[in-house]
Formats: sequence, C-alpha cells, structure tokens
Amino acid sequence: MNVSAASDRIDTALINLERAIGEPFFDEWALVQKSAASWKLIEYGGSRKAELLAEFSNDIGALRETLNPNNIVAGEFAFSHEGYGSGFDAHICAGTDLLVLFNNTRKSTGEITANPKWTSAQIHFSELLEAFIADPVVL
Repeated sequence: MNVSAASDRIDTALINLERAIGEPFFDEWALVQKSAASWKLIEYGGSRKAELLAEFSNDIGALRETLNPNNIVAGEFAFSHEGYGSGFDAHICAGTDLLVLFNNTRKSTGEITANPKWTSAQIHFSELLEAFIADPVVL
C-alpha cells in the first residue's frame, strides 16, 4: 500500500480503538523509515510534530531494543509500558525498513490497557497488523 492508504488505515484503526474503549488509546503516530545511519519521518498524525522531531531519539527510548526493521517483518509489533508522556508506547512493522510508532501523550500503555474494554478493543489493532501483513507499505 502507499503512504496515503497507510495513513487512512492507521487513522481508522485509532478511531475504532477510541470508540471501543471510550477514550483515545493513541493520540499520535509516526510512520518512520530506518536507514543505516538515521530515521526519517515519512508521515505523522498528531499535534506535536516539531517536538517529535526535536526529541525523537529520547522518545523512542522505551522501544529502542525492538526497533530494528531488519529483524522484524510486516505486522510484527511491540508494546512498552515504560513510554509515558512523549515516549512512544508501541510500534508495528509496516514494511521493509518502515515502522509505525504509536503514543498516548497523556497516559501510559499500562494505564490504558487496564481499561476492561481493552480486551475486546484489541481487534482493531489486530486488523491494522493484518493490513500491513497483507499489503506492506512501499515508498
């Protein structure tokens, strides 16, 4: 899929998650490309793009060990319960060298997954994973 289609899928999944649990699960996301030397922001959904760009290295800290797209395939994901505030909470591998990073800037993943509605709402996250497995993002 192209970047525009991926953005639409991500936005739809986040809207469905929010409806299912009654509050935003993630309030920002970033599609990023990993090269040997650095990260490149491809697309962003949220309200703090300038801050994200300035603090990116710090914000990925809780997920750093799982952020090598060369070791994961489209659809694989990871969550961290340590990403509070601007720190990213989760990622999905969206294609070769491409990751979607997710964040809730107000609550930690642990706080949100404590919501009893989270268990049934996970289907929307799974549908997004399946979309990237079936049709990975290509730049």
